[in-house]
Amino acid sequence: MSGVLRRGSLSFDLNKGRGTIEANLYGGYRETKPAPGTPEISVIALDFRRYSDDLKKVPVVPAPPAPPAGSAPNPDLSQDVDSDVISNFLGHYTRWSFLWTFLLCLLQLPTTFHLFMFVFQLSDLPLPSGEASPMLQSRDLEELEQLQTTLLERFFGAMSRWQGHWCCLLSIFQAICTFHIFIYVFQTAPKDFWCAPPANLNQMNLSEWRNLSQTSDGCLLLDLDYSQLIVEDGQVTNWPANASDLGYRQCQDFEFSDNDALTLVQEFELVCGRDILSLVETCFLVGAAAGAVLSGWISDRFGRRHTLMAFVTIQSVFGGILAFSTSVAMFMSLRVIIGFASMTVTVVSFVLVVELVSGKWRTVIGILNILPVAVTYVLASGMAYLIRDWRILQLVISWPWLIMLGIWFWLPESPRWLLAQGRLDELCGLIERAAKTNGTSSQLPTNYRKTLEAAVPREVQPQQEGAGSEEVKGDSLEAASSHQSGHVNPLLVVFGGKYWRTTCLTLIIWLTLIIIYFGLTLHLSNLGGNIYINNAVAGTIEAVSICTSILVVLKAGIRRSLIGYMLLPGLCCLATNLVPSQTGVIALATIAKCLIGANNAIIPTYTAMQYPTIVRNFGVGMGNLAAGIGLILVPFLWHLEHIDALLPLNVMGVCGLIGAIAICLMKDVN
Repeated sequence: MSGVLRRGSLSFDLNKGRGTIEANLYGGYRETKPAPGTPEISVIALDFRRYSDDLKKVPVVPAPPAPPAGSAPNPDLSQDVDSDVISNFLGHYTRWSFLWTFLLCLLQLPTTFHLFMFVFQLSDLPLPSGEASPMLQSRDLEELEQLQTTLLERFFGAMSRWQGHWCCLLSIFQAICTFHIFIYVFQTAPKDFWCAPPANLNQMNLSEWRNLSQTSDGCLLLDLDYSQLIVEDGQVTNWPANASDLGYRQCQDFEFSDNDALTLVQEFELVCGRDILSLVETCFLVGAAAGAVLSGWISDRFGRRHTLMAFVTIQSVFGGILAFSTSVAMFMSLRVIIGFASMTVTVVSFVLVVELVSGKWRTVIGILNILPVAVTYVLASGMAYLIRDWRILQLVISWPWLIMLGIWFWLPESPRWLLAQGRLDELCGLIERAAKTNGTSSQLPTNYRKTLEAAVPREVQPQQEGAGSEEVKGDSLEAASSHQSGHVNPLLVVFGGKYWRTTCLTLIIWLTLIIIYFGLTLHLSNLGGNIYINNAVAGTIEAVSICTSILVVLKAGIRRSLIGYMLLPGLCCLATNLVPSQTGVIALATIAKCLIGANNAIIPTYTAMQYPTIVRNFGVGMGNLAAGIGLILVPFLWHLEHIDALLPLNVMGVCGLIGAIAICLMKDVN
């Protein structure tokens, strides 16, 4: 009965004597319903052993010794509501209690180890969320990469006729992208302009009209009634004498110098208050920045081949549609799409070329893959000089390249990507086609597929096993191509414990490099001179510089070459402060552009060699993300020339020094 909570009725029977055993023991508590007229009170049964004075028995124990004089008496813990009978002997919490509770807590550790260690024991299995397993952060990743490189080099060779054929063909895609990036320089070439005269003053001498009626920048017009003016023999006869005291108003119509070139600036009158050329250029660069990041994920997910050809199609189709733009808003929107596609094609075509070859040829072919960029500068200058209408020029650089879609069926997928995905059927077919082209089919081992299976990552190995029959085997291979649990999250790898430092330095290097390279490439005309001649000469020298850089890299090493090609352009830009003539400034800027152009050709290869195959495209894409940010900053960088003519070049010089320091902190590669 003690400690049990029950509801009942408490009645007081006056016939029973007070203090009887029954009354004291049961308290009049009955389970039955009380008699009529008996008062009833709802109660809860209490613990009689603790609270009933009638049941307490005084234990016969000797009295405790009296405490010494001056000491505090021991507290009577039996009166504490949180105590029990043991508290009188052990206390609430003493040193003895603390010691044993601490030791008992330690017994939780072995149990927790056994429960939680299971998480890490299974961490090398494919994760449903697509995250990278700890195996990808270990040295196993580098060992697997070396094994794959050795096997593919054995079957394909470091550089063969088959590889050379496709590397040359893929380099054309760099030219296509460069046309779309660089042609904007000529489409928005600056032209002299002024406020257009009213119809009754068309016979007025142009120089006199500009001197009398408007400000030197051609944006403001004298606020007077031009309809009252009369022109005779090309001269105004009644020009007001107090014209200089009149105010100015904003020009509404403009005329441009007639040099047979119809540019975007002239057609949409993007001058004075409507000068939004920096914003128009930024639209393309924002799309390029987005393409730099997403292209890596798309191609790592769906493969290099289909990603490349799909975006070549988008680039050519939308590039042609751009020629029919009816407004600046339409032009800007289409440039975002073309920027995304162009950067995707640039990154994916480069990565595919690098993954087709091995050894030192990865560096050589990676640099030569950028050579068409410099050649395109020369071709674009010549085409823009011959084709002065920006719409026709846009069509010429867009739609003819649709012919490249004819190679979609024959274009090889990256062997390294196929091996990393465990798609051995496609890889074996690719090896046999390459061997047939090279005339080495007889040299292939009969069991080379078994050798390749040893290099398949563990994430996709189970998808290739367990086939009891041909039908089951076919189903498993199909599942391997569609099952995505083996895909890793590239962000967890490039920003993981092993690669985070490399990624941060890569972002700094690409950002500073692009600020210098495109700061000079897209705005070389800001320094003066003929826009067509300047870019043609700079492109020619840059092409020679890129070819020379191959010898420099093979002799001095890739990292030391990058340091030199980053440091020297920075010093050239800073040296413009010491040159008094404009010709000297242009010469130093041209030298800096050519040297940084060689760096621009080397850095993609160097970046690609820093990352494993499964995230190589994403790693290069991270570099291109920084490049996209640099491209966005370039148009605004040249606004600093309104503060000081050489301030943009000084900023580029500092960027060169920062980039050289960042390269010094990077690890060297073979």
